[in-house]
Amino acid sequence: MEFSAVGAERAPPPVMTAPTVRVHAGTLTGAPSKVVARDVCVYYGAKQALFDVSLDIPDRAVTALIGPSGCGKSTFLRCINRMNDEIDGCRVTGALHVQGKDIHARNVDPVVLRSRVGMVFQKPNPFPKSIYDNVAYGPRIHGLAKGKAAMDAIVEKSLRRAGLWDEVKDRLTQPGVGLSGGQQQRLVIARTVAVDPEIILMDEPCSALDPIATAKIEELIDELRANYCIIIVTHSMAQAARVSQKTAFFHLGKLVETGATEEIFTNPRDTRTQDYVTGRFG
Repeated sequence: MEFSAVGAERAPPPVMTAPTVRVHAGTLTGAPSKVVARDVCVYYGAKQALFDVSLDIPDRAVTALIGPSGCGKSTFLRCINRMNDEIDGCRVTGALHVQGKDIHARNVDPVVLRSRVGMVFQKPNPFPKSIYDNVAYGPRIHGLAKGKAAMDAIVEKSLRRAGLWDEVKDRLTQPGVGLSGGQQQRLVIARTVAVDPEIILMDEPCSALDPIATAKIEELIDELRANYCIIIVTHSMAQAARVSQKTAFFHLGKLVETGATEEIFTNPRDTRTQDYVTGRFG
């Protein structure tokens, strides 16, 4: 994965019992780390929001970040594609490597980084353009298609990957904002995969959706993990159990515990994790 702008010099290479949880998303089988964080701290002005987070995130798997509101999940997620750079007064320390490359190296272009590390937000945010142009936007600005036929192929492939092609193939010229909420979120996912990223960040992607749309997004996540490293922030314990293979529990800005999802939910090592997954706080 290369994040540098063209021409830039390359950087060197218990009282309560746990609820019944059905973990059926598969298990990790020695997948290599795609993202490696070491002692990552985040400050908003004088306030420290994240404390010495060290975490390895595997490739071709779903890693869920769980924890109560304000615990640092989304803050850590935004570190991975340097979106915290856009926040005045925000400062990030520590080391964060994606595919073995330091994302804070001087020759790393954040725009290029974000094309390799896509992001899906809590609320669907299609552009005020047609369905076709929503998906074509990224490939167009990054020069990924030579001619209309190539762009048509990218749009179709992306919509198919997002499980949306059959629903929209006859109305590609219609506005993306005219789709239902669940369809809009899948359109955003199609737009994300259109630039062929290697990592997809998802910040509570189902919180604004109804149960049927949520189920479709979860099915899509399970399909996409065969080709992508996916990191999802979720407040839903059931969702984390359904879609992820690895789970990391954050509390008060600190990473408390991480491990295989089944272990986190059925045999956590830390009492704070036990208390959270059993509903004692959260």
